[in-house]
Amino acid sequence: MKNLIPPPSGHLVWLIKTYFSDSSRQLILEKGQVLMQQKGHNERLYLVLKGKLRGVVTDKAQNELELFTATKYMFVGVYSFFSQVYASSATVVAEERSKVAYIDMKSVQQMGFEERLCDQFMPVVVTELVHRGIRIQEIAQEKEQALKKLIQSEKLASLGQMASGVAHELNNAIAVLQRGTEWMCKNVLRVVRDESSEEYRFFDFGLKKGRSLSSRQVREKTKRLTQTYRLDEEKAAKLAETGMELNRDNVKALLDKVDIINFYWQTGATFHDMLIASKQAAHVVASVRELGMTQSKRRPGQDVNESIWKALALLSSYTRNIDVDLQLKDLPPITANQGELVQIWTNVIKNACENLQETEIEKPVIHIKTRVEKDHILVEIRDNGSGIPDDILPKIFQPNVTTKKEGLSFGLGLGLTIAESIINNYQGRISVKSKPGKTNFTIRLPIGG
Repeated sequence: MKNLIPPPSGHLVWLIKTYFSDSSRQLILEKGQVLMQQKGHNERLYLVLKGKLRGVVTDKAQNELELFTATKYMFVGVYSFFSQVYASSATVVAEERSKVAYIDMKSVQQMGFEERLCDQFMPVVVTELVHRGIRIQEIAQEKEQALKKLIQSEKLASLGQMASGVAHELNNAIAVLQRGTEWMCKNVLRVVRDESSEEYRFFDFGLKKGRSLSSRQVREKTKRLTQTYRLDEEKAAKLAETGMELNRDNVKALLDKVDIINFYWQTGATFHDMLIASKQAAHVVASVRELGMTQSKRRPGQDVNESIWKALALLSSYTRNIDVDLQLKDLPPITANQGELVQIWTNVIKNACENLQETEIEKPVIHIKTRVEKDHILVEIRDNGSGIPDDILPKIFQPNVTTKKEGLSFGLGLGLTIAESIINNYQGRISVKSKPGKTNFTIRLPIGG
């Protein structure tokens, strides 16, 4: 498997030259021209050579939702072509005069590359799915902002009814992400054929565990690997971030293929995060609908620490430049809805991240601690940001509470309202103390709850 995946830029150049250079398989699209119709038959994989395409899905009420945009050297028709369902998940329209090239299975067979097609396109297909997943999250955020404006004049108990339209619009997009990710998880194993190989081991670990180490833990492990095995820092960092336990023998065996095993680990970890994100997106919509309503279904044996890890996986793009300090003590399991727990931490931690990013703290840190205190589990989430203004602090959990400082919104609003509502339904409590340089949210959940 060594050197199976060349550097992305060189590999893309090779793909274009090999598959998309035939002028007889190139099309010019005028602005507004439809390339593919939602649910329409499509047997082609397109590459944008020039211009811009837009993919939209339409629900039964004829409401349009933008699923993606594709510009130069981006692929269109990935899901329908590689899954072989040959039905477009979206309507694709030219936003401007564009030029595209395409391949179909007939042309691939004529070139004699049918058996190797999956291997050759795996990196770009993964990239396209990741881009699609990011767009789905952006859509969810856009809809959340729109929802905040809608509830300004409504009571909290009516939030479920108002959220139903958002839920309906998001279902198609979430389904595309979930189906595509599940399909890729299964088919990537066609590339990693030997289940005893290092590539498979790292892919499987990433798929099961995701990105399990904080940025501080990665730095510490990189330093240990560098000192213990005399590795150069770049290779040590790529091994460290996987979170795999390594010894002297397998470190030596991995040195010649650090890049490729890191690629497979990244692939597995990305699938892990995308699957969590798609499931959590559906849960977020359901939870908004349930706000002010009866309790959702809960199950015994839920791990609070695990739910914090899942929340951090969803927030990886927010915490990329933030030092996350985790001090998670052993906790007893509780009866809870795992999705609701994830949503609590997601909303509180996201709030802290946005505050740190907007105020440009030089060394931003979020401390997350868990412990048992008598008959309660305590979770503390503390950041070293600029703090919450005194006039906002007393109403921080009210719907649509926002503030601006030097033109920047702290983003405090519906997320914290939902978090408080969920916690109250567990007979728990959330409190906050804040001053410049220290904002601390404390959540108490009853162990028997």
